[in-house]
Amino acid sequence: MVALLAMMAISPSPTLAQENEGWAISPGRVPVTGIRPGESRSGTITVSNNKDFPAVVLMSAEIPYVDNLTPGYEPIPDTDWISLTPQQFELGQYSEQEVQITVTVPSSGDWGGKRYECWLRATLNTMGILQVKIDSRLLLSITVAYAGGINWVLVGAIAGGVVVAGTVIFSNRRELKKWVGRW
Repeated sequence: MVALLAMMAISPSPTLAQENEGWAISPGRVPVTGIRPGESRSGTITVSNNKDFPAVVLMSAEIPYVDNLTPGYEPIPDTDWISLTPQQFELGQYSEQEVQITVTVPSSGDWGGKRYECWLRATLNTMGILQVKIDSRLLLSITVAYAGGINWVLVGAIAGGVVVAGTVIFSNRRELKKWVGRW
């Protein structure tokens, strides 16, 4: 389940939860599309315990192994872009916990047009004898953002074109009046 905040599109994926030995993280894929450098988006993932004993859960953002990347994606350059809250919690028997995800792409850097993957990992520790790791794939598509402000060259070219067109029309107004009069 992914809860969306207004105007912040971390959207659910048709991929169902990843399950391992009675624990699950859902959704299995979390696509974040159209994010720009300097922008943040938020949403949630859910960690579930379908066992009859509790577990302590540690949440982390992990750089994926290159061999296991989704085709077309590269490993996220820095897991500091991802914030998970809470990072540690106790998950009772037959219960679930929502975890808030916040993705922030730094404004400095050449990130536009890139596609990155990060694994959102839940490490479950039970009774000191069992440790289970389950992941959800965060798929991040960053749009190209024009960061140059006003393009003064383009503004000057348009203004120059208007001045030239106005001058031509003004200096040829008599011929233009005859020509328009024919219609």
